[in-house]
Amino acid sequence: MDKFQEALKIEPQDIAEELKTFNDEFPESEDMGDTALVGTLDYDDLAALYDINQAVNSTLILDDILDIVMTKSVNLFNAERGFLMLLDENNRLQFKTAHNIKKEQFNSEDMRISTTIADTVVKTGKSVYTSDALNDQRFAQKASIIDLHIRSAMVVPLKIKTEIIGVLYLDNSSQTNIFIKQDLVLFEMFAAQAALAIHNARLYSEVLELQKYQQNIIANIPIGLLVVDTGANITAVNGSIQKIFDKIGWHQFSNNLIGKKIIDCVPDKYRRTFIESLAADKNQPVIIPRFNIDCQDKEVVLKLHFCPFDNYHGDKSGHIILFEDITEQVILEQYLILSEKLIGKGEMAAAIGHELNNYLTVISTNAQLVAMNLDQGKYDNLKGKVDVIVKNVDHIKRFTDGLMDFSTLELKPVPYDLSRLVEDLVFFVKPQPKFKHVTFDIDVPSNLPQVHIDVGQIHQVLLNLIINSADAFAESRDGKGHIRVKAAVYEKGNMIALTVADNGPGIADEVFGKLFEPHITTKKTGHGLGLSNCLRIVNNHGGKIKAFNLPEGGACFEILLPIAIVSK
Repeated sequence: MDKFQEALKIEPQDIAEELKTFNDEFPESEDMGDTALVGTLDYDDLAALYDINQAVNSTLILDDILDIVMTKSVNLFNAERGFLMLLDENNRLQFKTAHNIKKEQFNSEDMRISTTIADTVVKTGKSVYTSDALNDQRFAQKASIIDLHIRSAMVVPLKIKTEIIGVLYLDNSSQTNIFIKQDLVLFEMFAAQAALAIHNARLYSEVLELQKYQQNIIANIPIGLLVVDTGANITAVNGSIQKIFDKIGWHQFSNNLIGKKIIDCVPDKYRRTFIESLAADKNQPVIIPRFNIDCQDKEVVLKLHFCPFDNYHGDKSGHIILFEDITEQVILEQYLILSEKLIGKGEMAAAIGHELNNYLTVISTNAQLVAMNLDQGKYDNLKGKVDVIVKNVDHIKRFTDGLMDFSTLELKPVPYDLSRLVEDLVFFVKPQPKFKHVTFDIDVPSNLPQVHIDVGQIHQVLLNLIINSADAFAESRDGKGHIRVKAAVYEKGNMIALTVADNGPGIADEVFGKLFEPHITTKKTGHGLGLSNCLRIVNNHGGKIKAFNLPEGGACFEILLPIAIVSK
């Protein structure tokens, strides 16, 4: 018998004491068909009742209990027939088990009297007893009584406190084995024990069904689930956790997790996150929205939940740790940012093309007229047409210069987590060929205040700086290099300082003073617009950007971005 059964088991009570109380309070009922005083149960009856109590509490399987109840009641009272009925969800009696009655007889005329009596017991809550069924007026259908030769019968309710859950029925045709009132007393006490055992078995079945239901849900959710106790020992896992561990390369930890410490199942470089999260405020869950795992040829992004929970006493029991694979979601978000940028560029290109076509049409027309006038020797008209051409070329120049001025670009700033932006960007660029031999060191705490930024534009700034470093590695170090991204609250407290540094050749002296001017570049194929665009974007955000060379070598860019104001 397991612990649950032990918890539900009803210990044998002081049957003699209960019997005394029962005999003192037992009412004389018309339903009993006799007004004789109830006799006192003897030692054999009490012993039988004790044995029955032990038997019905020996299992919590409902079908087993029903069979035990039926068998014990028939044997105890030497009954020829008997059945047990329970109320269903519609409050109707249903046959559950029977003795000496075939299933095909349950709905026959022979059973009609017996089931009618059972319904009466359910409605009144009182037992029905007869020692002379042939002469008992309550058994109205004499033909059936005669056909079945029923001489005596007992029907008792199965009760849990005041709630009736079913009935027990016994009858006899033998005149030498007629039920007496003392049998009814014992039968009712037996029914009380049986009802309690049936009720416990039902509860047990409901708990098992609920447990199976919950286990099926947990087993089939795609999110990895891992439960640890207060000592960080793993006590439960679901099937998805092994799949996630295999995907992120933690193969050596994926099998036989139960009983191990979670810290021992996490590679060294990630343990700090788990230790700090488990040691955080015990009443509040810890959510890590982006947890990047480096695999050999890929990177996986997880979302981690550390959820503390209590036991049924209200004491802290440990944590539920959820591992959610959001790699595809992050990739889609990055593609969305890029697509929005491409859409914006497409719309801008269409507007630029339309405007330039207007100027070029005028230039082309006048150029053709100049050629015609030259062929015809009409030199007097040339000056006006050349002036028109020069004027429209000047318009084009001013128009293209205006394109470089980002001060009129519409900003859509929102409060945003800078650590998420950086981690997503690095995750997105690492698979690209130019970053194959580039390593990253990211130190952007997740608990930094949010910044007030246009996510797409700051994404563009960081992408430009990281690509510049990779290009510098390609020209001077065969593509090998290291990029460090770090962020912290600026000393004045209202800005976040974000630095992007590399170990490349650094910024050349000849371009250092005019690094952020348009068309200044040291790249062989560069156009010199990237850093000037970065300057305009950062300035539009009310921030600052500066560049310098590191003493140990390499370039460093520092960006100041405003902290988002949290409304109270």
